[in-house]
Amino acid sequence: MHRFIAGVVFGIAPEQVDHDQRERAKAVSYGLAYGMEAFGLARRFGTSVGEAKALMDQYFEAFPGVRSFMDETVAKARVDGCTTTLFGRVRHLPELVEGTHAARAAAERQAMNAGTQGTAADIFKLALVRLDGALADQGLESRIVLQVHDEVLVEAPEAERDTVTAVAVEALEHVVDLRVPLKVSYGWGDSWASAKS
Repeated sequence: MHRFIAGVVFGIAPEQVDHDQRERAKAVSYGLAYGMEAFGLARRFGTSVGEAKALMDQYFEAFPGVRSFMDETVAKARVDGCTTTLFGRVRHLPELVEGTHAARAAAERQAMNAGTQGTAADIFKLALVRLDGALADQGLESRIVLQVHDEVLVEAPEAERDTVTAVAVEALEHVVDLRVPLKVSYGWGDSWASAKS
């Protein structure tokens, strides 16, 4: 995905995107989700604010819907006084109208982030509950050990490997029905590190 986005931003075929271009496009994508501005992006890359702003401008030119979505999200949050996730979880943001300039700017960044990231968190929590129930329903010894960001670590005996893989993929990929399919990648190993390699 990041290679494709970089190709669009830099006006080249995805297979021509080099590592640096991919990382820059990825940083802008994630940075925008967290409300990062040109100053933060410049610090991350060790470049000037002007260069970072130019990259962000290229990004918005390539994907104008992103800018529209961000602007509409903040405008709606300003009217409503909050953001709401796809599942109805509310984050109140009174600083959008009552705060100082700095507080309003921070609240705008939070408004851009809260609905999207909050929905992702909601989906993942629902998926964990679904996975835990599916493991128990199958009578498996396997258990969820840990969640780290968008990863879940399941401890499983080798004999349950194929069953746990199928159960986990089913539970995680079909927790909600969205226009964009949820896809799971997985690995096995004697440690978390070896499972990721």
